[in-house]
Amino acid sequence: MLFVAGFFVYLFGLSHVSEQRVQVNMFKNFVAELQLGTAPVEPFATGANGTVTSSLSDGTPVALLNIPEIGLRDDVVVEGTTSRDLTLGPGHVSASALPGQAGVSFVYGKAVTYGAPFANLMQLDRGDRFTVTTGQGTSTYVVESFGTSSKPAPADADNRLVLETAASGFAPDSAVQVSADLVSTPQANPNDWPAISAQETDMAWDPEDSLVPLTLWSQALLLAVIITTIVAHRWSRWGTYLLMAPVVMALTWCVYENLAGLLPNLY
Repeated sequence: MLFVAGFFVYLFGLSHVSEQRVQVNMFKNFVAELQLGTAPVEPFATGANGTVTSSLSDGTPVALLNIPEIGLRDDVVVEGTTSRDLTLGPGHVSASALPGQAGVSFVYGKAVTYGAPFANLMQLDRGDRFTVTTGQGTSTYVVESFGTSSKPAPADADNRLVLETAASGFAPDSAVQVSADLVSTPQANPNDWPAISAQETDMAWDPEDSLVPLTLWSQALLLAVIITTIVAHRWSRWGTYLLMAPVVMALTWCVYENLAGLLPNLY
């Protein structure tokens, strides 16, 4: 019971600390890339056989998102939308245009855990304006329509950005959307994007990247607890607890991180 309670404390009370720390570091690095003109603008590559694949590793910063109405200021958008990707911040769907480019762009964000950047997404109103900055410049969007995963937001323009997150509730099983039209000049778009994996679709979970490390960290935690128990009986109980507490806490944190990867990516 204590372990389960600790997991909920981690999810709703501590995971935002991890997300905020990563955001601060990514922001510094991405701003430097923007100043040097090296920020990515074509996150894919076309092979000799015509196959389109992503040229960016998951978690690579690709944009800065500013939506003051819901408290987002210079949030770093990363490439990819798996559960693990979205623990870093909002994620760009690789199979869509980058924000600011001609066409339709999709950005997912968590609603409850890891800083919950899109927690207040549905508080936006039609006509609200916000900006997104990429290596191609700063683009302006105006909120136009709303929808869900079953009834997508109506398309009001050819060039738009769809923001998506989990529907409200303790255990949501669907997503909600905000569609915003691009009102600034569209940036160049190569019009060819890689397919995404099942783990990157909305409300998906990520067993491939989480189960193996979860098993290994769990075994390490169990071993640490066993060692602590044995040494405590044979040596000083409080001395052992003092020595092993940081180790057990660090291992527990790693277990929780990977356990969170098994939750829906938008949660």
